[in-house]
Amino acid sequence: MNKSIYIILALVGILAMNSCSDDEFLSGNPDMELGAGKVSALYGDSLPFTIKASDVDVPLSTLKAKLFYGEELVSETVIRTKTSGSDYTGKVFVPYYPNVIDGRATLKFVLQNIHFTTTEMEREVVLSRPDFPYVTLVDEMGEEYLMKRQSLYNYSVTGRFPQDMKAYFKTPKVGENGNELTFGWDNENRLAEGKNVDPITFSGTEAEPYEVTFNVLTYAVSPLVNVLFDGEKMIAQDANTYLIQKSFTQGQSIVVVGIDLDGWWINPDYFRKESNGTLTFLPVDGKYRVVANMKQKYFSVTRMNGDKEATLSDDGHGAIWLMGWGVGSPSLDSQFGWNIGSNYCMPEISSKKYQFTGVAGPEHGSSIGQRFRFDYISAKFFFQNGYGGEFSQVTLASGTEALLKLTDSKNFELANDVKLEEGATYVLTVDLTAGNDKAVISFKKISDGEVKPQPTLVQTLYFDFGIKTKKAESADNNGNYWNNIVNNSTIEEHKNEKYAISGTIYSNLVNSKNIDTSYKLTLNSRFSTNDAGGLNKPEPDILGDLAVASATGDYFYIESNEESSSFTFSELDKNKGYKFYAFGSRSATQIRTAVYNISGKNTEEGELQAAGKDYGGAGVHQNVQDIYTSEIVFPNENGEIKFTISRKTGDYIPLNTLKIEEYINVK
Repeated sequence: MNKSIYIILALVGILAMNSCSDDEFLSGNPDMELGAGKVSALYGDSLPFTIKASDVDVPLSTLKAKLFYGEELVSETVIRTKTSGSDYTGKVFVPYYPNVIDGRATLKFVLQNIHFTTTEMEREVVLSRPDFPYVTLVDEMGEEYLMKRQSLYNYSVTGRFPQDMKAYFKTPKVGENGNELTFGWDNENRLAEGKNVDPITFSGTEAEPYEVTFNVLTYAVSPLVNVLFDGEKMIAQDANTYLIQKSFTQGQSIVVVGIDLDGWWINPDYFRKESNGTLTFLPVDGKYRVVANMKQKYFSVTRMNGDKEATLSDDGHGAIWLMGWGVGSPSLDSQFGWNIGSNYCMPEISSKKYQFTGVAGPEHGSSIGQRFRFDYISAKFFFQNGYGGEFSQVTLASGTEALLKLTDSKNFELANDVKLEEGATYVLTVDLTAGNDKAVISFKKISDGEVKPQPTLVQTLYFDFGIKTKKAESADNNGNYWNNIVNNSTIEEHKNEKYAISGTIYSNLVNSKNIDTSYKLTLNSRFSTNDAGGLNKPEPDILGDLAVASATGDYFYIESNEESSSFTFSELDKNKGYKFYAFGSRSATQIRTAVYNISGKNTEEGELQAAGKDYGGAGVHQNVQDIYTSEIVFPNENGEIKFTISRKTGDYIPLNTLKIEEYINVK
């Protein structure tokens, strides 16, 4: 009994305490005073504000500044408030959107105390678009190009840009509270302003200057990569990939507009490239997804069932998915492995027959088109893009046993002690004409109609030979970077003579994008250098990308008592080929003709006249247009190519500039 009384008394005490607490609870009274601040702003501004915040009864919590375009909240700033009666300053960003004209916005301030009591205050903000004095085009190497204002909102720049240039736009700060704005692709593949946008891919003609434009009101830009595949526009997925899904018929001729297919690898199981530049579609009729990879220059294709990836149906039609190691596409640098979603969609090349064709190559550093590893394969077929349905019975076609074997888990692998012939083309087929439970695998080397990968240019190097006081610009008007191979004599008796000393090694050679190649150039003999009589006014319309005055205006040369001089490029990639473009020019009435010999695994040799009376036109006694162009030369076993200059006629034989193109997919 006494225990029950104690419990009741305790409960009464708790209730009494709660009652007192409720009586003493204060909601508070947050109050704001708006200090001096702008009530007008430019789109893209950081709008400053000052608020005096107070609550005499309850401590404050937060101050929020919210900016609304109409009823849409577009920007917000939150400030922690600790001291009643203090001034709190901040900024709220005024977003810059396309097609939004001058107008009005609402700036709402919300002050809250720790008991969640709030008070609000609104101010109207008059907004207008900034008028930028200029816009800057910034390419992926960080090179900047000034875009001049052509009219209200319209800006442009013309230059010799790369055919596919990746760049973004940048505006200067305008006004007291302006920000530097950046424009590019957002993650939804829309042109937008933001700090984390991706570069835009512009498409022009590399051989000719082209204009890049930007309208800061509409966000209209040109020239974009506008790709039409069989008459329909491919949709950009990001800066490098374009996609289309549509139905094709077997044998259909496909015209591709907006892509120069020279240098592209064409998947031989899906397309055949015709002499007129069109593509012939090879698989059976159906709906397919085609993705253009602008960076690696190839099309990937997937058969579709509606908007979903196709699977193998019970009747043997649809798609077979290849998975495993030693197989990859577009090269072995992208092996399929055993990851779900990474399988390869083999096309149904004829009724219930599926095909995968590729060149045998190394596991690492393979070229596009090399899709079978020559020394190791362990792969398997599935009915879908991932694990699940697979063949219950698989056999090897007659003759295939010499190349492949089957494991207990029905993986196919190279037969014991078998290696494929590197560089040869093989075709893998799966025949389901007898039923899905009687799959027959065939694998053979193609002897007729061999599919060869197309040569692909991967990088270019430029060389300016001459004196160190006349080096080529770090980046010329075309945006190309040069390697300066210059004199370095420090011998006292030769201090007035400009020699490049034998044995000199020029390392840290860069490509046209200023990326280190690790290649080296070593002088095998002494060269004399000069700038007297060089070509000081080269014409871009004639010499193209070699028309750089600081490069053509000086030169290396062999003297009248020297038969030849040479230099060697080393640490080159033995799996790649190199094409040389040499230019020599020196004003002299004497006919001076060089013989260039380029030797590695193979040898190329040719001539170039550098001087002669009226050779460049009336009164112009030097070469202004001729460039020696070699066929592709491969490095020797040591990764070296030797370049030798000798004379055919004349006393002094110059070499002003040299361009080297590096190719893959060449033999």
